[in-house]
Amino acid sequence: MDDFDGAHDRIARHAEIIKDTDTDHTGQRMFYFRDPDGCVIGINDQAALKASDLGKYA
Repeated sequence: MDDFDGAHDRIARHAEIIKDTDTDHTGQRMFYFRDPDGCVIGINDQAALKASDLGKYA
């Protein structure tokens, strides 16, 4: 997701945030929400991915 913070704000207005913004061991920012069907979806910060060691593989 290119606009991570904007996406979080838009989604949070309409969906249940399961796990709010966090940073994992690779430096990736992410959050998880539940969609209307009950599925849990994770969103990652594209900018953090590009800047991380994992970015060279993406």
